[in-house]
Amino acid sequence: MKIGWVMGWAAPESWFAGLARAAVPEAEHLFFPAAPGALDRLAAAGPLDWTVGYSLGSLLLLKEAPRLAGRRVALLAPIFGFAREEGLGGKIARAQVLRLSRWLRHEPFAAVADFYERAILDIPPGHDAGKPDELQWGLERLAADRVDPPLPAGWQAWCGAHDPLLDAQRLHALDPAVRIVADGNHHPRSLMRSWVEAGL
Repeated sequence: MKIGWVMGWAAPESWFAGLARAAVPEAEHLFFPAAPGALDRLAAAGPLDWTVGYSLGSLLLLKEAPRLAGRRVALLAPIFGFAREEGLGGKIARAQVLRLSRWLRHEPFAAVADFYERAILDIPPGHDAGKPDELQWGLERLAADRVDPPLPAGWQAWCGAHDPLLDAQRLHALDPAVRIVADGNHHPRSLMRSWVEAGL
């Protein structure tokens, strides 16, 4: 089995890959940062058994859904619109995202560490969160981009009931195909487990 992962904002591959390989140890895993050209690199990887988007990665996949026709797609912590003002399940005000963007320019390590704490991600210092320009690009996407629900036909999605960034109940109301993980938050571990348990 071959799985291509489009990761979340500031999600280091060195951290994310360990979680993915623990969840599906028998698979070959390819990892793509949530950055410009992510879907081009995904397409260049050739045939995949699954394409999985986590957080910002899910928004990037949804924005390019026609390019993924015929693929098996799963979304973890799915984003239709991250800014609270969109009414699409995001809990964070657009102004907060823009504030993080300004903070990132002046104190990148502190800004990323604060995000990890708010998102309940156990990422210790020393991991590569990504290039500054790619991180800024990702925040621009979170602040501005939106996709109208429902999910494309056949796509699957999971969101944690206790996600501090996303409202799982609202997402489920927008599309019942978004399944709520009762013990989950924004951390990918329990979301990966729920996807695997649903049957690959």
